[in-house]
Amino acid sequence: MAQVTVTVHGRQYQVACEDGQETHVEKLASYIDQRVRELAKKSGVPGPAGQITESRLLVMAALLIADELGDTYDELEELRRTPPRTVPDPATVKAAEEARAAASAAKAQLAEAEAASRAAAARAQEAEAARRAAEELAASSREALSATDARLKSLEATLEHAAATSRQGEAALQAALTRVAELEAKLREADAERVQFQATVASLTANAERGAADEERMADLLDGLAGRIEAMAERLERAPRA
Repeated sequence: MAQVTVTVHGRQYQVACEDGQETHVEKLASYIDQRVRELAKKSGVPGPAGQITESRLLVMAALLIADELGDTYDELEELRRTPPRTVPDPATVKAAEEARAAASAAKAQLAEAEAASRAAAARAQEAEAARRAAEELAASSREALSATDARLKSLEATLEHAAATSRQGEAALQAALTRVAELEAKLREADAERVQFQATVASLTANAERGAADEERMADLLDGLAGRIEAMAERLERAPRA
């Protein structure tokens, strides 16, 4: 099989054909291109159009050629039913064969156009599905971002509360340290007073002990004095009275 590159309305197509039929296929493609250009000119399409417009032009050209081929088939059928009185014109026969070949090529082009249209529709559906998936993903991302923002705000509030509690704890600790320092100062003052009181008690005890010793010596002196007084009284009693 040979491969022929043909151009229809500014677009190139790869067409397979029997070996040796390349020139014939190119001629048929030229005929189809001529009819497509005529239709494009009538419809106001100056050059190669988009996929949808190109497909429509090919369909219209195929219908036009099929209509021409139908007329030719009708003529041939009429000729078959009524044997010709004259020999068929070779040009007419050739034109009919070319019309059949053109119709076959047009059908092939129409099939390719329909396949391209279905492929374009499938790609459009895939793009729409991808767009919807992207929108759903964007919505989900926005919801996740909103939840994250709310969580961050909650954490910030928690940190602020913790910082405030820490500052209160530091203030309470500082007050406690100040109270401990005051109590330590009072304890030192109490220790000093206790030492002074113990010294006073020791001094009073010593004075008491010295007083007790003095009292004992005084008692001894009084006892001695009383004995002397008694002795003197006895001597006075024994002394002769005048």
